[in-house]
Amino acid sequence: MFNFIKKSLRNKLLSIFIIIGFLPFLTLLVYTLFLSESKIVNKTIDEHLERTKVVIELIDNHLVSLTKEVRFLSSLDLMDDLLAEDIDKRISRLLTQKRDDLNLDITFMAVALDSTIVASSDKNILLEKYTQQELNVKNYGTYIKDNYLYMYSQISASFDNTKKLGFLVLKYNLKNLDSYLTHNDTVHSYIIDSKNNFIIGENIPIKINFYNKTNSIIDSKYVIVYEKLSSVLNDWHIVYAVDKSVALEFLYDFISFMLYMSFIIFILIIYMSIKQSREIVKPIEELTATTNYITKTQNYSAQLNVNSQDEIATLTHSFNNMLKTTYSALQTLEEENKLRLKRFTQLIEVFNTIIQTKSEDECINVSIQEIKKLTHKENLHFQKDKNRTTDKECTNLYVSDFENDEKIYFGSIELGIESFEDKNEQDFYNSIASMITLQLDKIRLIQRTTSASRAKSAFISNMSHELRTPLNAIIGFAQYMIEYEELNEDQKDTVGNIESSAQYLLGMINEILDIAKIEAGKMEAHIESANILEIVQSSYNMLSPLAKDKKIKFDFIYNNFDNKIYKTDPKMFKQIVVNLISNAIKFTLEGSVLLELYNDEENLYVSVKDSGIGISEDDMNRLFNDFTQLENVIQKSHRGTGLGLSLSKKMANILGGDVTLKSNGIGHGTLCLFSLQIK
Repeated sequence: MFNFIKKSLRNKLLSIFIIIGFLPFLTLLVYTLFLSESKIVNKTIDEHLERTKVVIELIDNHLVSLTKEVRFLSSLDLMDDLLAEDIDKRISRLLTQKRDDLNLDITFMAVALDSTIVASSDKNILLEKYTQQELNVKNYGTYIKDNYLYMYSQISASFDNTKKLGFLVLKYNLKNLDSYLTHNDTVHSYIIDSKNNFIIGENIPIKINFYNKTNSIIDSKYVIVYEKLSSVLNDWHIVYAVDKSVALEFLYDFISFMLYMSFIIFILIIYMSIKQSREIVKPIEELTATTNYITKTQNYSAQLNVNSQDEIATLTHSFNNMLKTTYSALQTLEEENKLRLKRFTQLIEVFNTIIQTKSEDECINVSIQEIKKLTHKENLHFQKDKNRTTDKECTNLYVSDFENDEKIYFGSIELGIESFEDKNEQDFYNSIASMITLQLDKIRLIQRTTSASRAKSAFISNMSHELRTPLNAIIGFAQYMIEYEELNEDQKDTVGNIESSAQYLLGMINEILDIAKIEAGKMEAHIESANILEIVQSSYNMLSPLAKDKKIKFDFIYNNFDNKIYKTDPKMFKQIVVNLISNAIKFTLEGSVLLELYNDEENLYVSVKDSGIGISEDDMNRLFNDFTQLENVIQKSHRGTGLGLSLSKKMANILGGDVTLKSNGIGHGTLCLFSLQIK
């Protein structure tokens, strides 16, 4: 099945369109079927738990306010009338008025010490005996009996607080709490005494274990939540039961609708996918057919019809224009290639002859003879005088002055022609001149072997410079072939490998060239005013993508740095910082790299701390030797010259600073510190 998709762009597009079109719908359907019900139920539980807390708070406030009211009334001077058994009924009128103000099913009673009800808001119980013994236990309090809540407070004489006159009692019908409950067809609520099974409100036939840790129950019919009341009703619970079918009614209707629509949507997606994939692929198929026809017949007069104005049409126009110019370009290219091949062959023959020479004179004489063979002219000769004028074209020879690391005039060969036909001819003779100067340099270098160390450095420097030209040419040709030539994937991989290898070799040559310059004493610091923070920030920004590709946390802090202008070589300073950061990222598989810039009164510091592979104590000093690399798993996957740290330390020394390493051992990361004197 997958091969069927891979072999056809139309099948790929069709598959992608179907997946993209149906995936959101399928995701929504799956989410609705498996997740929405639990979310709705959980949301219902959360909402009603919040509601129970609000109701509990209201009930608590209500009962507390009644308790305070009882204690307030018992403290009034009016209660001294208990001594006269409320003969003028002032207490009874007050209690009746308070009952009417509260508008609740309650009864106020003033009970004398002999348990006689002396005053009450209910005159039918006057002079009856109050039989509860709880009144003698405390000066005030509450208790529950026969579905009533009793609140009482001791009455003392206003003229003598130690003289006890009786108690003020509030008989509170617990049915009053029904006003705090919700009653409708979908939400049922009630308050229950879990010990006595007394229920206030609508009774739902559900068994609830109020001692479970959870405060919610979900069964096939109800979603139930409950909370324990506080205050005086601490053995009571408030319960809310929500009809599950009502809570999920919209969800069930939506699922039914989605299931009905899924078939229609699937058919519509398939139809649109097939239609769009055909419209996209058709011009490409026509372009492919024309390409195959041209490949077989070599007939570049074929043209494609353009029936649209989109990107495919633009591609078709470009293809037609390419066909018109390809034939003439091929003819011109063929002629140029023949000429280049001929000249390239001639250059190889000349170079093979020149490299056999052993002295400067022999090299010049042999070169003139070879040029005579190429040009068929006999009036060629070599001259040393740079100021001599001639009407003939000359090719100048510049050889290397190894002591001063520069090119010096050696002489010129008069070619016997008045002017070059074109630039290609001039480049041809310049190439011969480069071959001659290379051989002359080789001869001169061999002759100067008595100064081994300086000759070695000069030779490396010269060859590194000369190798850059062909390497840059290789890189340029490789990039040109990748960009403009029609290569298959294997060819692209091969050319890409050529380019990356050339880039690697060019970087290695640059490092060797820097080391050679330092050893030869040719590298000097060009001190100028520099913005250190800007240089380090630029290095951080340049290397951040490398850390991001490896999913490494890469931070830069400079809180303890005085951002001002310092004197240093900015180019050399940045090269050191980039080397240290790239090493830290390279040898960190996971974790973090921290770049920190700070300074004190005498030095500024660039610290690079990583959580990478770390370094053993034995290997610490070896890392600063030229061409030194430690053996580890990461090193085997990264090519390098082993010059990075050595080069950085030597550059730091030139700037008047140093590079040091610290590590607690293998697997404990590394701290690399670049310090530079600022005084």
